[in-house]
Amino acid sequence: MRSDNVIPLHKDIRAEIKREMARAVARFGKHHIEVMAISSSWGDTMDDNEVLAALRRLNKAGSIFEHITHRADDE
Repeated sequence: MRSDNVIPLHKDIRAEIKREMARAVARFGKHHIEVMAISSSWGDTMDDNEVLAALRRLNKAGSIFEHITHRADDE
């Protein structure tokens, strides 16, 4: 990635993202698909505000998705 594509992070939001990410990893594990999806998308398809919102939703509701039609662990 070129350096001109990097969006500088604000210290406050970066600290909050780190806290929410730590909570998500502690609760779900670092290999949980939604944790990995958020962290992989950060700075690529999701900006800081979107990442923070997704992490907060994951930590609060247990998923970043509003509705899940089928879960693999339901079988």
